[in-house]
Amino acid sequence: MRKFLTLLHRWAGLVLGVLLVALGISGSALVFRADIERWQTAAFRSVTPLAERRPVDDWVSAAKTYVPRKVLARITLPADETDAAQVFMRLAAARNLKQAELEVVYVDPYRAVALGSKPANSGILWLLQDFHYALFSGETGLKINGLGAFALVLLGLSGPILWWPGWKRRADALRVRLRPAPARWRDLHAVSGVVICLVLLLIGATGVYYAYRSTADSVVMLVTGNAAREAPRSMPQAAVPMLTLHDLLASAKRLVPDAHFDELRPARAPGSAANLSFRLPGDLVFARHRLFLDPQSGALLRMDRYDQLSMGERVMANIQAWHYGYFAGRWSQWLWLLAGFLPAFLFGSGLWLWWRRR
Repeated sequence: MRKFLTLLHRWAGLVLGVLLVALGISGSALVFRADIERWQTAAFRSVTPLAERRPVDDWVSAAKTYVPRKVLARITLPADETDAAQVFMRLAAARNLKQAELEVVYVDPYRAVALGSKPANSGILWLLQDFHYALFSGETGLKINGLGAFALVLLGLSGPILWWPGWKRRADALRVRLRPAPARWRDLHAVSGVVICLVLLLIGATGVYYAYRSTADSVVMLVTGNAAREAPRSMPQAAVPMLTLHDLLASAKRLVPDAHFDELRPARAPGSAANLSFRLPGDLVFARHRLFLDPQSGALLRMDRYDQLSMGERVMANIQAWHYGYFAGRWSQWLWLLAGFLPAFLFGSGLWLWWRRR
């Protein structure tokens, strides 16, 4: 078994090592994507507070005036009193996200004035995401990345087994010999991989999920015994007008008065629900909880509190936070940043050790 694991570990690393290095480095850049985007759009983000904000519908009107050929997709509400609202606009007839030409319009929430806009699917960060997600190759690249993520899982599982020297020699487990050079690099390779293997396993497993999402959803639900829930439906009434977005937000605040609301997504079709995502005091993850409201009456259709979800739903809700490392705040992001660069060292040291033996 050990010989088999050695061969598996060696050739998985050698064959897919370059791919893992590229995905790791690009993933490290995306860990702080929100902070980088905030820095890039700093000129549009800062506003001077007034006594009260204008209604949300006025924000949307300002965005529609700024980009008249697009319709509302969703709204990211201001993070604090000096932050602008982000109104996401899209082409009405688009069939998918790439065709939507999604554009973020930054609006002063106190004066309902558009401050500027930025295409959501452009720039260096978008290129990095497209590469990291699908190697610029759509579905084919996504499946190739899935193979790389699966290889990372295999490396993360086999590495600790090959590293462990046995109970009698446990004192040598974390020792790094300085000489000879091959022993030093072998020890550095093994110890660094083991120290951070749990992080790499989590990144790899979530990467497999993204590549084979439908199959992964079924596996998670089968293992946890929970069925996935669809968004609730409303019962549209022909003679009743739709509530304004301002009234929908007011209804949500009455239902959860201590929440900080992050996003508002209007109902897109008759029978669909409006939904608002929010955080409670102490939550670190953006949009941790969600409300579904009737778009005509504002009545609560369902509230998805994270602490009340089933095990399978919690796993699904955490996939993105686990993959990019923001589930525990700054310290986990810095750890994920380091983990993204580690495959480069592991591949380089492993390749050198293999080539020297050859």
